[in-house]
Amino acid sequence: MGQMSAGRAIVEVLKAEGVRAVFGMPGGHTLSIYDALYDTPEIRHVLVRHEQVAASMAAGYAQLTGEPGVCCVTAGPGATNLVTGIAEAFIGALPIVILAGRAATSTTHRGASQEIAQDQVFRPITKWAVRVDRADSIVEILRQAFVIARSGKPGPVLVDLPRDLLSQMVEFERYRPAGRPARVRPERDSVQRAAGALVAAKRPLLVAGGGVIASDASAVLRQLAEHLSIPVLTTLSGRGSLPDDHPLAAGGIGHHRTSLTRDLLPGADVVLGVGCRFEEQETNWQESYLPSREACYIQVDIDGAELGRSVQPEIGIVGDAREVLQDLLDAVKAMQPAPAAGPSTRDRLATIDAERARLRADSMAAAASEQKPLHPLRPIRMAREVFPRDSAVAIDVGVLAQGMAGAFPNFDLYEPRTTIVPSSFYGMGFAAAALPVAKLVYRDRPALGFVGDGSFQMIMNVLPTAAEHGLPVTWCVLNDQALGSIWDGQRNVFKSRFIGTTFDVQPDFAQVARACGCHGERVENPADVEPALRRALEANRRGQPAVIDFLVAKERLEASTEFFTRK
Repeated sequence: MGQMSAGRAIVEVLKAEGVRAVFGMPGGHTLSIYDALYDTPEIRHVLVRHEQVAASMAAGYAQLTGEPGVCCVTAGPGATNLVTGIAEAFIGALPIVILAGRAATSTTHRGASQEIAQDQVFRPITKWAVRVDRADSIVEILRQAFVIARSGKPGPVLVDLPRDLLSQMVEFERYRPAGRPARVRPERDSVQRAAGALVAAKRPLLVAGGGVIASDASAVLRQLAEHLSIPVLTTLSGRGSLPDDHPLAAGGIGHHRTSLTRDLLPGADVVLGVGCRFEEQETNWQESYLPSREACYIQVDIDGAELGRSVQPEIGIVGDAREVLQDLLDAVKAMQPAPAAGPSTRDRLATIDAERARLRADSMAAAASEQKPLHPLRPIRMAREVFPRDSAVAIDVGVLAQGMAGAFPNFDLYEPRTTIVPSSFYGMGFAAAALPVAKLVYRDRPALGFVGDGSFQMIMNVLPTAAEHGLPVTWCVLNDQALGSIWDGQRNVFKSRFIGTTFDVQPDFAQVARACGCHGERVENPADVEPALRRALEANRRGQPAVIDFLVAKERLEASTEFFTRK
């Protein structure tokens, strides 16, 4: 292609790598990149009102597609405003490429405006943070950035770009895209040992984490579970690995555990954990939330450093989740050609099915309450009835959004890559800020999100972005006028000594929504929940984002009360 400005070359690399959207806000240091985007309609630029939202959107895009999200920001505060969202992506193993401007090379270390050591700021929360010092190295560094972001355990990469280099002319010859990396195959002997343990197990259990989603392993996971009749538990990031209405879907762990999973996990004799970490929100660092010490724990992870980090495995397998599960399935079928169907298996599954039905009945009974303020499960379960099965869903942090909407069986999820959820970094507002990207990824699917009032106040500046860019999604604000889970801690652990956890002054979210070009409603009466959700969905179909402010009571599920009462 010959010579072009480095800014133009960066955009040509993005095109070649299949980038469809860039999330960010222009500044004086990145104008050369933006000038090139002007002539590149195939890459959509989404203008945010705060760079934190750009990081969240890039991470949400990565979560829904498996491809790197890209954000472009200016130097100094433009870059540092990304930090929380990038930390979320780093912990959650989500691929992102950050294009960050910085001061010109001629003024380095001379106190230039907005100059800090950005590469050092981002080094602990990225897989690679590189400061570019020569214009002719930019293309190759960007290629490496995409390779590193995608490969192994995915994650964010920062490319720090001096403003003067972006306007320099560089040679841009035929670019070979990095593309997806080769999948890592597991070691054969470990797979054989794991297959033997699963076939011999009396009470096997499978725990699916975000690694199953990341490797697109849901189909083979389902085949293995069905062949061995293994109940499947999921972490929050693993939801959708198996449809929630599948007979083997048994619920969540940790903060999301139920009476069913409270017995299944410690009672299993063999536990296969695939791409899950048993981190704090999944264990509370309590033994009763973990596999039994007597059980054979088989841990599968793409990152060898994760093996034994929380639970010491008897069999550790390093490899891509899809490759490991496929090899396990082949090995199991060689040992046991016919699906498991003995009397003890049938009795176990019948018990699970009965308990699943009871849990659903309890959830529906709570949702049917006519109380005021609303029981939070009423809008959650009603949203599942109103919004189609294939809707994309964002579940934010908090005792209401994550603790209720994110917990089986209150809001069923059916497909992989349809959810935006936080990692164990749990940044408030992360998923709610990322929600609009669902309409970039799935233009023909509705999208909704559940968020608490505390989290929503942090990211309300996403509303004009959604309206401006025609990204019609619905935010369901579960508003108990408090920082719910922290309020719970003060109530349960500190004897109701409440301070700094309730909002005496709070915006009218419906009015804020309308002021930002969105549909907005406030709902206080149980009878108004369904009509409001249907009006929001209809507004979305007309191309208008929607916010519904549900005034809810400080109701809690047993799992949340049990989890947060522990000191």
